[in-house]
Amino acid sequence: MFTRISVEQTKNLLAQSDVTIADIRDPMAFASGHMPQAQNINNQNAAEFVENSDKELPLIVVCYHGHSSQPAAQYFSAQGFKEVYSMDGGFEVWKLNNLVEKS
Repeated sequence: MFTRISVEQTKNLLAQSDVTIADIRDPMAFASGHMPQAQNINNQNAAEFVENSDKELPLIVVCYHGHSSQPAAQYFSAQGFKEVYSMDGGFEVWKLNNLVEKS
C-alpha cells in the first residue's frame, strides 16, 4: 500500500523527518537534475536498493509526472517498506519551485 502526496506534502515530509527518495527516471534525466538526496533507481539496481535501504524510513518515489511512480511505489511497498509515497506531478512539478541538484 502506498499514498499519493503532493509536492507541498513532500516538502513538509522532507522538513519533518529523514526520508529516502527513489527517483525512477532514466539516468540522463536524473543527471540533468533531481531532488536533493535522491537516488536513481532502475531495474538494474532495484534489488540492491531494497536490500540496503532502511525500510522504516518514509520512501518517496519520484518519476517524470507522477504516473510511473505509482506502480513502483506499490512494488516497494510489497518489498517491505513501511511508509511509501508516490509524488503527484513528479519531478516536472517539483523543479518549478524547488531546489534541484545536478550530478
